[in-house]
Amino acid sequence: MVRNVMDMNAHYGGLNAAFLEERKSVWVMNVVPVRAHNTLPLILDRGFLGVLHDWCEPFPTYPRTYDLLHANGLLSHLTSERCGSMELFIEMDRILRPEGWVVLSDKLGVIELARAHATQIRWDARVIDLQNGSDERLLVCQKPFLKK
Repeated sequence: MVRNVMDMNAHYGGLNAAFLEERKSVWVMNVVPVRAHNTLPLILDRGFLGVLHDWCEPFPTYPRTYDLLHANGLLSHLTSERCGSMELFIEMDRILRPEGWVVLSDKLGVIELARAHATQIRWDARVIDLQNGSDERLLVCQKPFLKK
């Protein structure tokens, strides 16, 4: 069961809107990266929760952890940042509950690197081809209850 969701690159709050449209009772934290186009006022105007955040810094989570982390294009965005994607994966591991899920959408090369990071921190990970003619891929990961 998914109760707490974080959209790590929220854009306009579309993931939040999708859960509402499907009448799913989940709590969504919409995060807009500080170096991305600031869409936080639009997210807040829609009545959704949201924050600006620098993903090169730790995310304040106390006392909440998340069942699902979602990010569309965040990894490509971070390639120009001062921090690396492995640091982001370590941070995601910290804020994700055991048996929680991560769904990342990005370009193939970035997703393959992300899959390598996910296996390094012992997550179950698989790449899904969207079969729409683009080089976009999904990486779906699950954090195990106990690390092997």
